[in-house]
Amino acid sequence: MRCSACEPVLDRYVEGTLKPPQMIAISAHLRECESCRALLEELKAIDGLFATTRVLDLPQNFTFAVMAEARSLPAPRPRQHPLWSFLILYSAAAWVAGVLAMAVTGTPPAAVLRAISGALTRFGFFSGAVSESFSHGVAPLAPTLAAFGVGVLVIDVALAAAFALVYFVIRPRVAARLVSVSESLS
Repeated sequence: MRCSACEPVLDRYVEGTLKPPQMIAISAHLRECESCRALLEELKAIDGLFATTRVLDLPQNFTFAVMAEARSLPAPRPRQHPLWSFLILYSAAAWVAGVLAMAVTGTPPAAVLRAISGALTRFGFFSGAVSESFSHGVAPLAPTLAAFGVGVLVIDVALAAAFALVYFVIRPRVAARLVSVSESLS
């Protein structure tokens, strides 16, 4: 018998709940293996400690005292979310909205890039022949880009309104309700 087969059943060996052939095999292994004998002695010592434990007598008002102590502790503070996590979420939502808008309207990414380059040209970032080529590419995309921009703004307003509703209306009501429920349970 190997140690890997003996060690998992040593507790049952100490209790005497193994079948007789297993008991004989483990006894033979224990006569030959020093590490398993040491583990057996540790298990016997632990079982001896469990057998000698005593039940503590608790005072009559133990539960009341513990609950009073728990009530005196400060209430846990809600987890604060840093501003950057909302900005990352917003950026991800804007990219998803942009990709969905391109998919719905059938606008290829190259056309969107041309439109962005045209906008940069109008603001003076490009000049000369580059500017002229972009101006010819932007004109047909203007309605699509306008619809995309309006869509992003609508999503922004809806997200801001939903966030404000949850933060300023729903959250305080839920917190008040939780406090009243916990006080009624006490």
